[in-house]
Amino acid sequence: MNQLAAISQVTVGPQIECPVTDHFAPGVYCREVFMPAGAFVVGHVHKTAHLNILLSGKLRVYMSGAIHELSAPFVFRSGVGVQKIGFILEDCTWLTVHPTDKTDVEEIYREIIDAEAVGVLGEQAMKALTERIK
Repeated sequence: MNQLAAISQVTVGPQIECPVTDHFAPGVYCREVFMPAGAFVVGHVHKTAHLNILLSGKLRVYMSGAIHELSAPFVFRSGVGVQKIGFILEDCTWLTVHPTDKTDVEEIYREIIDAEAVGVLGEQAMKALTERIK
């Protein structure tokens, strides 16, 4: 089984809650998420470039065709269209930083998340995942 086929299998498992905290400053929206050790986490495809800050923990993340092992503290920039899929090795707190003047989270999501993109999982797996998220 190739890497992408193996990754697509994560959508069939039980879904867990990853608490999110929203932060706002003039011209900036930050999304902080806690992800427990042992979880597989599938991120959205983003329409905008943004900063990612791993505040605590350790994970393996698949993005842009490669697997990376990241340990906090770690800061990097994601480009447009990048999707991240991670396996959480140690409890993680992850912060994304997005440029926007909006303060309504639903409006921000429409602005920054590409809901039409199928990402690395393929169309069927992404549709199944989207239905579970709703």
